[in-house]
Amino acid sequence: MKKTFQNLIFFGVMFVLTLTLIHFQSRLIRGPDKVIALDSFGDKTKEVAYIPDPSSGQRLRLIRLAADGITQLSGTIYWNSGLIEDLTFSKNVVVSSIEYYPLDNKEGDAHVIRGSKRGESTFADGATYTYHAVYRPDGTLERLGKLLQPMGAYQSTFYFEDGKTVSRERMFDALKHFRQEKIYRHDGSLLASIYSKAGDYSKTEASIYRDDGSLYADFTRDPIDGEKGHVYAADGKTMILEYARDYYGLQEIYLDERGNLIQNRDGSRMGGLMTVRGYILVNGKMLMQYRQRWTLSQTIGPEANKHRLLRVEYYDFAARRTCEIQMDVAGTTAASITCPQKDGGTTVQRLDADGTTVRSIDRISKTGKVISSTSAISSDETSKKTISFPEEWLKDYRPTPLPEWKDSDAPPVVYDFH
Repeated sequence: MKKTFQNLIFFGVMFVLTLTLIHFQSRLIRGPDKVIALDSFGDKTKEVAYIPDPSSGQRLRLIRLAADGITQLSGTIYWNSGLIEDLTFSKNVVVSSIEYYPLDNKEGDAHVIRGSKRGESTFADGATYTYHAVYRPDGTLERLGKLLQPMGAYQSTFYFEDGKTVSRERMFDALKHFRQEKIYRHDGSLLASIYSKAGDYSKTEASIYRDDGSLYADFTRDPIDGEKGHVYAADGKTMILEYARDYYGLQEIYLDERGNLIQNRDGSRMGGLMTVRGYILVNGKMLMQYRQRWTLSQTIGPEANKHRLLRVEYYDFAARRTCEIQMDVAGTTAASITCPQKDGGTTVQRLDADGTTVRSIDRISKTGKVISSTSAISSDETSKKTISFPEEWLKDYRPTPLPEWKDSDAPPVVYDFH
């Protein structure tokens, strides 16, 4: 009777210890995970099956434990994406892994058959990659990351579909901060070079190159200071545009390839106005030909281009006078043209809705009194006076486009990723 009681106590204690061990193992691997099975093998090793926390993106995880029930030896993760990952541990820290595509390649399916290899990785601390190769389903190399020296820089190289031609190279410092990147075309020519002194991808200096290798543009971008840069002519040396844009305003200076000023823009977002001046060569000198007045929004985001033309002042070199074109409410069509007269008065030509047909002509004295107002269209509308202007006077015209370059296909800008 006494022996039976002792056996009951023994098995009870062992049962409690087993439950405690399972709980400890569960917390050791991942706190919120749920243990669903525990198997023991002839070599006294054990395998624990977990239903991972839903936020992990994993469907099932198996961990092989040593005879002590604590030391992790190996494991397998079945990801929701369908990938299967085999892990190797050292001192309960993941040191390497091999990933596989599922044999049937059905995402979210319960199949656990390994297909072609998807990736190989080694780690320094269970999380920091020291080597990471990722392959496409067809076996071509997609990207390769490697630590260049212990506790040093890490290089990530990405490849085009052939698995051989480099599409981009990235460098991270020992603190895992982004430092620089080079982006290539399919033919191997350099498309862009990006550098961050601050170690922040939102604060960068970039250079963009043409197919022939000549420099197209360089600029700096900063979420606080905005964007500043230059655009170059086909020789890659002659600057034809210098610009700066931020939350407070913008400045743009346009030159021809001889260095002559052909247009400049100066805008104040706080004041809500932008002035655009266009220049023309007259007798060997660059003289201002027209001046536009625009409204300007108080943002540098998607709304920044929503500005409206108010009026245009232009110099009539033949008559040696400055006239003014007043725009309609929408800012898209000329509504009237006002020019000064020798007697100090002005002439106002009022235009039709088409912006070119003169509807009437008003003559106004220098005191502002209307002297006369005559129709410019005959009663039978067979005789009409029309007027036109160079297209760039009434539009948002830039002699050289701004370098609106965006790396829309950029992979996540992190040290490395699964």
